[in-house]
Amino acid sequence: MMKKLNIDNPFFNFMGRLADIVLLNLLFLVCSLPVITIGASLAALYQSCDDMAEGEFISAFRNFFGTFRKQFKKSIRIWLVFLATGCLLIFDILFLGGTGGRNVWSVVGIGVGCLFVLWEMIFCYIFPVVLKKGGGVMEMSKESMLLAVRNFPYTIIMALLNMIPLLSFILGGRILISAIPIYLLFGFGLTAYINTGFLRRCV
Repeated sequence: MMKKLNIDNPFFNFMGRLADIVLLNLLFLVCSLPVITIGASLAALYQSCDDMAEGEFISAFRNFFGTFRKQFKKSIRIWLVFLATGCLLIFDILFLGGTGGRNVWSVVGIGVGCLFVLWEMIFCYIFPVVLKKGGGVMEMSKESMLLAVRNFPYTIIMALLNMIPLLSFILGGRILISAIPIYLLFGFGLTAYINTGFLRRCV
């Protein structure tokens, strides 16, 4: 009986880690509400997950806000660039998809789609990894692109995981209704935790 109640029991370790992921998810959502702080929130979320893997995780609050404060200023300018370009690309994709045109519009649509894939590949690395090294937006984007190409299989998996919320929003209906409570509870934290495992192999 005492063995089952041991705090080192795998079940308790799993539940403790899950509780940390849920709390990190909540901190990420709250700190992302101003929108312009999403970059710092992403950096803090991924760094906290990396601290878990390194055994340097103290608490969700200390690890998250320690990185959030450190990366706050640098992340804003990068995030605003990615937010503007991402919104423009998504708008173009939705607009071109709604026109149903052919020939010229199809070629433009393919081009926009390729640009969005490139955007997503860079996005997989710039906040969780490259932001910590510093530099200009272009310099960090180039380094993120190199990492994305060098680790292409991992990049595809991470990009697909990152795309789930957006795809759920676009598809709407039951898929969106099912996705909302998952991502409000632990979805973003779990995605970062899984992606961190890939990132540790890439960098």
